[in-house]
Amino acid sequence: MSPGGLPGRSPQSRPVGRYVPARGIYTESARLQRLGWLRSVTRLGLESLQHTQLDAGKLTGNVEGFVGAVEIPVGVAGPLLFRGENVQGEIYAPMATTEGALVSSATRGALAVTMAGGVGTRAVSQAMTRAPVFAFSRLSAAGRFASAVPRHLGDLRSAVRQVSHHAELVSVEPVVLGRTVHLRFRYTTGDAAGQNMTTACTWHACQWILEQRQLVGDGELESFIVEGNTSGDKKASSQAMAEGRGIRASADCVLPGGIVERVLKTTPDELVRGYQHIVAGAVHSGVLGSNANTANIVAAIFTATGQDIACVHESGVGQFILERTPEGVYASMTLPGLAVGTVGGGTHLPAQHELLEAMGCTGRGSAARLAEIIAGFALALDLSTVSAAVSGQFASAHERLGRNRPVRWFQLDELDARFFESALGHSAMPGAKVTGVETVDIPMGPSVLSELTSRTVKKAVGLFPMQLKVDHDGVEQKLDVMVKVKPTDREVIKMAGLAAALCGGPVATHYRRFDQRLGFVGCDVRELALYEQTDTRFTGLVPKQYRTYRDDRREAYVIVMECLGDMARMDTSDQAHGWSHRHLEIALRDLGQLHSVWYGRESELRRAPWIGHIPNAADMVEMRDLWLALADHSAQEFPELVDGRHHDRLVSSIGTIDRWWPRIEAMPRTLVHNDFNPRNLAIRADGRLCAYDWELATLHIPQHDLAELLCTALEPADINATTVGELSEIHRRSLETHARTVIDRDRWETGYRLALRDLAVNRFGLYFVAHTVRHYGFLEQWWRNLWALIDLAEEAGESDTAGLFVGP
Repeated sequence: MSPGGLPGRSPQSRPVGRYVPARGIYTESARLQRLGWLRSVTRLGLESLQHTQLDAGKLTGNVEGFVGAVEIPVGVAGPLLFRGENVQGEIYAPMATTEGALVSSATRGALAVTMAGGVGTRAVSQAMTRAPVFAFSRLSAAGRFASAVPRHLGDLRSAVRQVSHHAELVSVEPVVLGRTVHLRFRYTTGDAAGQNMTTACTWHACQWILEQRQLVGDGELESFIVEGNTSGDKKASSQAMAEGRGIRASADCVLPGGIVERVLKTTPDELVRGYQHIVAGAVHSGVLGSNANTANIVAAIFTATGQDIACVHESGVGQFILERTPEGVYASMTLPGLAVGTVGGGTHLPAQHELLEAMGCTGRGSAARLAEIIAGFALALDLSTVSAAVSGQFASAHERLGRNRPVRWFQLDELDARFFESALGHSAMPGAKVTGVETVDIPMGPSVLSELTSRTVKKAVGLFPMQLKVDHDGVEQKLDVMVKVKPTDREVIKMAGLAAALCGGPVATHYRRFDQRLGFVGCDVRELALYEQTDTRFTGLVPKQYRTYRDDRREAYVIVMECLGDMARMDTSDQAHGWSHRHLEIALRDLGQLHSVWYGRESELRRAPWIGHIPNAADMVEMRDLWLALADHSAQEFPELVDGRHHDRLVSSIGTIDRWWPRIEAMPRTLVHNDFNPRNLAIRADGRLCAYDWELATLHIPQHDLAELLCTALEPADINATTVGELSEIHRRSLETHARTVIDRDRWETGYRLALRDLAVNRFGLYFVAHTVRHYGFLEQWWRNLWALIDLAEEAGESDTAGLFVGP
């Protein structure tokens, strides 16, 4: 194949009548001409390739047939404190990757190492090899050649210097294989990785050899190839592992046991024991070296800094070592063959050069600095990854949620005119004809559950606003609808488990024990069943429903409802604000009506097939380990929010949960929304509540929704005994009126105080787990409001509840 040619296609086989792009013409107009040709061949728009920030005139030696560029997300990991030979201080490393959790995992490892005093690093040596092969007619000729060539090292160095002033030929080592001789040229290459440089130098040196008749003999040399594949170029090899190819770099640190437990969520003994199992597996399978995740760091930093990404094969080989020490764990990482450079190749490209500059990796001696940075972050990532594996945090983002059968999932293209005609036929518009369906671009605020789930499942889930053109009794009209496509409860449980796994340690362990009791079981079908209710006390206070569609075989759980608009109050943003006293009065008045539907019908509600797991006192006591793990995690990860006082009071309340949760269970209960906050509520223009997102609804005391609304919608200045008392009374009296019963006020207030405790121990602990994965701007104010309300309740001095939240 000639340079620039296409493999497998001769010039005569080029398509007749089509433009063949001019290769080697480095101008913007030539690029656009090639792109136009590619569009004509593929019949695709290829709009993403239309614009690029790269200057075509500066890409000679980087790419041929240039048509455009692809973007890869770049994240920044760190800081990691270095105490190395070539790098000192805190460093942030750019990582170009599409693999979720890589940057955060490297950052977690970097945090642990930095807290322990930093990582020591050293660039031990540099070597770049090329290995041409000479084939002779007989073994004897090959032997004579192999013996003679090393004596001409000075001549070969002179030949190399004619090509490059940066490459230094260190040695030439012959390897005889039958009648062939592989000459391993070994170089140092300064701040360049040197693959192309050493190829040119070796070629020129070999031309000198070929001219020396006394070396190659008279007619005995049959062929010569500039690379005989014994250099290990772009391949993982035991030779490169032992001798190095590129820069050999090492990193080490000592982690005290407290940092291992606090940051890596495991113990020194568990970490080293798990590491030993991983090493045994690597030995058994014949892996070169032994590491958990080195290739990820190498590929990500290589891509971000313009290195030769194909060299991840050899550069990703690493030896990770963990040893138990009296104070904790000793860790080291050796990368024997980092083929890196800070000049040449793609390092001159604008973004890549800037990212090298950001790490101080430009100028003389910077290649060794870059190698040490990669080694340090490789050590940090392996520490985090192995810790995750041994402590139960590790979860594959590629796992298909445990499926072992093909599922023909519901597709968005099934939302056609026929589907919506059926939907309207189920509602107040029988006989309506749908003549058009269009998607509508409306900013959406996804729920915590749907956001966690939609990032991982490979099917359409979430909210999809659409506008229908409808012919009803000869009248043309437009109808806005919202289609909600729900994930399965299994998917929600898995994704909540992934968030728990990323928290690590006891949170991950105890979540797995109790994941069937946290309210997620049945969340896929529960909302559909509720929206099929006919009681006007319910239907008048939820979005208007056109249709629910359920097909368990296809994992299809779909709701078609009104698209909420023209609301007096509606806020699904991260920071709910602006709920006036009047809005709260409306919400709590109508909440009493909603609660009245099932109030006094507890036994009937328990028999409903869609209700799912119902919280009870026995479970809450058994789950103490989980509540304590959530409290500890919240205090450790978010100390600016969950201070020592909060943590002590949480622990005290968890310790007495066997005293106060049975009292909740003994009180009159009903169907509660269980996510009753401004993200899921609206106030209509006519002064009515509209509550949506009912997937977490369950059997609980009605004060649970009251307490949640107050801590999520009240302005801090309004948290006082008068305001809270008035709002609580609105809810209680409304429930009395609509349920046609009498509710004791003192018992009602006791239930409200207990509901606050339940929220703090249970719901907010899970909120902080989600907050670990994705920042929720609303959480800080909600948390502060919760404790202001708890303090207000404690000030009431009720003998039956006072002291349950008092810390030691």
